[in-house]
Amino acid sequence: MNITMHLAICGILLLILVASFLYRKFLDDHDDHNIHLSGNTSDVRVMNTQVEHAKRIEMLDKLNKVLMVVVVAYLILIGVLAAYSSWSASPNLS
Repeated sequence: MNITMHLAICGILLLILVASFLYRKFLDDHDDHNIHLSGNTSDVRVMNTQVEHAKRIEMLDKLNKVLMVVVVAYLILIGVLAAYSSWSASPNLS
């Protein structure tokens, strides 16, 4: 097995994860954090935008959790594969 290829794939997954975190931060920074409760038309537009941003941020949070688990599990798998290939390549001492 080529460990370098697995590390490259894991690096790509890490870049996707970082980009997803940065996009979530960008969305959160550009969101209106004030609560609009009146019924005039400008507030209705802002409330709809807030609902859309909240849904998008929730979706990104779920995606980030899944990607984080995948990256950590893949790194553990790469470590196990590297340890096994090192162990099987070494001469038996017994």
